[in-house]
Amino acid sequence: MNRFFAIVFLTILLYGCKPGIPKDIVQPPEMEKILTDIHIVDGYVASMSSPDSAKKVTAPIYKGIFKKYGIDSAMHAKSMDYYYRHPNILVKMYDNITSRLEKQKVEELKRQQKPEKNKEPKPVK
Repeated sequence: MNRFFAIVFLTILLYGCKPGIPKDIVQPPEMEKILTDIHIVDGYVASMSSPDSAKKVTAPIYKGIFKKYGIDSAMHAKSMDYYYRHPNILVKMYDNITSRLEKQKVEELKRQQKPEKNKEPKPVK
């Protein structure tokens, strides 16, 4: 009977200690949303003709993104450092981010190509 309890205890101990993402790191689903927003901003900034203007615009927008998700730049940097040290997680996140951005791109293209009802010429009788 003692062996049974010892085996159960060891099994619980081994499965209970499996490594996970620390609580002080932004979790992957939330980090995917943050990185998606950041990459959209980066795309916008890259289209600006003046690097000085880009620098002035970027910082407040990043602060807005961090505020939206309830983090600060230090938390973002700490989380990114963690994910850089765990590339298997980062690759999965970027696969999801790429998919999300592709879907947004397709939706935007469809929206732009959709003819507006008010601008259609009326047939002449």
